[in-house]
Amino acid sequence: MRLEVLCFAGTYALALASDLARFVVRGGSRWYATLGLTALGWVVQTIYLGDLAWRGHKPPITTVFESLLTVAWVLAAIDLYLIVHAPRTTAVGLFVMPVVVGIVVVAGLWAPRDDWSGWGGDWVRFWGMFHGVLLLAGAVSTCVAFAAGLMYLAQARRLKHKRAPRFGLALPSLEQSERLNRGAIMLAFPLLTFGLLIGVALILTQPGRLRWTDPKVLSAGAMWLVFAALLHARFRPAMRGRRVVALTVVAFAFMVFTWIGVDLLGLPTAHGGRPLP
Repeated sequence: MRLEVLCFAGTYALALASDLARFVVRGGSRWYATLGLTALGWVVQTIYLGDLAWRGHKPPITTVFESLLTVAWVLAAIDLYLIVHAPRTTAVGLFVMPVVVGIVVVAGLWAPRDDWSGWGGDWVRFWGMFHGVLLLAGAVSTCVAFAAGLMYLAQARRLKHKRAPRFGLALPSLEQSERLNRGAIMLAFPLLTFGLLIGVALILTQPGRLRWTDPKVLSAGAMWLVFAALLHARFRPAMRGRRVVALTVVAFAFMVFTWIGVDLLGLPTAHGGRPLP
């Protein structure tokens, strides 16, 4: 299974390398190679996730491993859309595909594969699944906001130093990047909020299984506070620009720690890692 994951991770990495080749390759063949490799990796990953869902008779989001792969799958689909619809000289994929490759590699090598879908009765499983879907959608939106923030910083640095765009490395304008960042944040916050509220309800109804002191619960609460501050900053003119992007990076870091950092540190958690004592 790990080899299969690294297979489409490698295909995505080749797509990224093809995109990076824009600095030396000027023909249209590079664009078609990037598109083809990205599409191939996405199709292979789709088949892999479909097989997981078929064999498990449930959506592939009931483990940290599956959830991370699903997040990467959605981001790869967004990257495909941008490759097709954005001007060929626009380097949006250079900011999205590294996130995809990183998520897939982390999922394949380190993510826990313990299934939590067997908790309680049918209603607990249903709301637990809904909880996972909302957090997953919030994670995708956060990754998009993060990529848009990086594009904003790159373009701002270029304009500050009055550097002309290099061949094949056009970037969206500051306004476009900020608009994408703002839209992704405004979508991520309610998704994460409702997802965490469902998680709170599950804790109240499953006191023996879930605890307030669970490291993932605590880190998720801290993540929500950062997102609340980020959303507040979005509506303050004095906080726009680089400060909002910096908060976006912090929010992304908290999300990464919540999803996988707790497990990498070996902290006891009921959310797919080492069980609570």
